[in-house]
Amino acid sequence: MSEPFSDTEKEEFLEETAIRQMIDEITDCLSSMTKEERLAWFCRSQYPYPINFQKEIDGTVYTVNTHFNAESKESIKEKAERILQKP
Repeated sequence: MSEPFSDTEKEEFLEETAIRQMIDEITDCLSSMTKEERLAWFCRSQYPYPINFQKEIDGTVYTVNTHFNAESKESIKEKAERILQKP
C-alpha cells in the first residue's frame, strides 16, 4: 500500500510549517516592541542585496527576481517604516 504523500510533498509541508512557525515567532516578537524598537529591528534586518534567487521544484527551475518602481516617491525603507508605525 502506498503512502498518501510523496517524499517531496512531505518535505514541502515540513518546509512550509517551519516558515509559518518562524513568521509567527517574528510577529509575536515585533508585537511586543515599541514603534522605535520595531524600526530599529527592521533596520538591522534589512537584506543588503537584491532579492533574486533560483529554486528547483520537481525538476523545474524557478527564478525569482525583484523589481522596484524607479519613479516611486517612497523608498522601501520609508514604506516599511510607515507600515510599522501604524497603530
